[in-house]
Amino acid sequence: MPSASTGRTPSRRVRCHRPRASTRRSCRRRTDHAHQTALALVRAADVITVEDLRIANMTKSPAPKPDPDQAGVFLSNGSAAKAGLNKNILDAGWGVFLAILTNKAESAGREVISVNPRDTSRTCPTCGHVSGENRKTQADFVCVVCGHAANADVVAASNILRAGLVLRDARAA
Repeated sequence: MPSASTGRTPSRRVRCHRPRASTRRSCRRRTDHAHQTALALVRAADVITVEDLRIANMTKSPAPKPDPDQAGVFLSNGSAAKAGLNKNILDAGWGVFLAILTNKAESAGREVISVNPRDTSRTCPTCGHVSGENRKTQADFVCVVCGHAANADVVAASNILRAGLVLRDARAA
């Protein structure tokens, strides 16, 4: 459709800058869910601890693998699978949720503490032993020293909470 001011048809890039209705709808649903979940967390707790995830680093594309036998030729580096993972990570909206949670907590006088995610899912909450062997599968945690067994997500959540409370106490001292 020609523009009234220039009489020219806009380029495809200009014409398609507005997302489709289904995309806008899912975006609204995602942000609505983030607002509701953040409000429930803020109402339920005085201190909220979260992992300080580097989302931008998690969604980087993999480096190309040059073929050592042929110059200018590259081997498969799993970029198609990584692209799908990146899309899912960004689609989940972790950064948006954390921003909403931080704003709601601040306005309600609550505290949000970011914790370094290193070894939170590999540390035993009972004895403190850190090992990659504690994670037999993605979902199961079994400490190789004391035998403590639990769901890996529950173990990580308890370790994140403990680390956050340690940070809060260190700031207060």
